[in-house]
Amino acid sequence: MYFVDIGNYHAHLFNGKDILDLSYEDLFKQYIDKKIYYINVNPKLKKDLSNISNWIDLEPFIKLDGSYDGMGVDRKVLLNAKKSGIFVDAGSAITIDKKENGKFIGGTILPGIWRIKKCYKEISPILEIDEISEINLDVLPNTTTKDSISYGIIAPIVSLIKSINSKNLPIYCCGGDGKLISRYIDAKYDKFLLFRGMQKIKESLEC
Repeated sequence: MYFVDIGNYHAHLFNGKDILDLSYEDLFKQYIDKKIYYINVNPKLKKDLSNISNWIDLEPFIKLDGSYDGMGVDRKVLLNAKKSGIFVDAGSAITIDKKENGKFIGGTILPGIWRIKKCYKEISPILEIDEISEINLDVLPNTTTKDSISYGIIAPIVSLIKSINSKNLPIYCCGGDGKLISRYIDAKYDKFLLFRGMQKIKESLEC
């Protein structure tokens, strides 16, 4: 049994131990005969997926008090992982969502860090950086442009998370840049968090 998060460009497969990044072609080729529970955000694949009898789409079974029509399935699944908290998924976009006692309170969506870095490059080649510097958010940078850009990217994200978390709820981070963001806040980084939400939804089907 496997859990798969099918994104806009490729798929993430959880085999119980590790997360594998797969192309659509490899996913269908290697796992077509396996028992799979999945979520999908790519509308172009919806019909093909529905024709695979041993693959189960978890989206129709998701229950989240307070969610709204059109809310991303990946956000709803992530919020099923824990009863309360601030959920930060830092991938191609950054979602920050708040949940209290099982109810979705609200959330926001920001461009992902890689996208923000690209914006700097488009302003001027001088502002291009390959990676984020480790910075002290308590002190404005005054030594390098790279540090200044890194501060400008990280500080607003961290400040927003802290302002949303007025009740000092636990903070959970996941996604490709989740570990980076978790360094600057009192947060737990869990790369399996989305799949924990999928597992809970799957377990609810057995009740």
